Amino acid sequence: MEDRLKVINFLQDFGCTKLSHLQKLFGNENDNFKNILYNNMVSKKGDIFVHNTRKINDNMLVALDILCKYKKRLIRFYQGYEPVYITLLTNEHLLYHIIVANEDNKKGTVKLINSYPLSLHKADKLILAFPDREELENIDCEIPFLYTTYPELEVLNNDEDKENEEIT
Repeated sequence: MEDRLKVINFLQDFGCTKLSHLQKLFGNENDNFKNILYNNMVSKKGDIFVHNTRKINDNMLVALDILCKYKKRLIRFYQGYEPVYITLLTNEHLLYHIIVANEDNKKGTVKLINSYPLSLHKADKLILAFPDREELENIDCEIPFLYTTYPELEVLNNDEDKENEEIT
């Protein structure tokens, strides 16, 4: 019962998630999480679970894909607000912001990132997820960042001065 409430609270905070995210974040690769589909609090559309007060948010799903890649290094994580979808703290005590842009807002997101730190809360590093590689050359940020394209999460940082880490 308590585990089911943790998952429902997670969905209430993040709105939607894939089954694979739940399996990774809650440590049970064999669970299908059907036990949370009662009382119309959560619905399932394909492999995506959605809280009844929210809609499927593709950018949040990308941010959760990235979060799952950091699962081994996580201490805790929190939902953020656009364009910072998730803030996470790693076991190296580094604070990351996962920022996701889509075709409609990618130029505005680049402007926001370039005006850092005034426009965003303090973080040690940024993880930037964009639908393509076009905006990488336009980013001029003071703090280290990892640039990735989605849905394949291909890391594209080529700048020798920036820390180029793998998402693992």
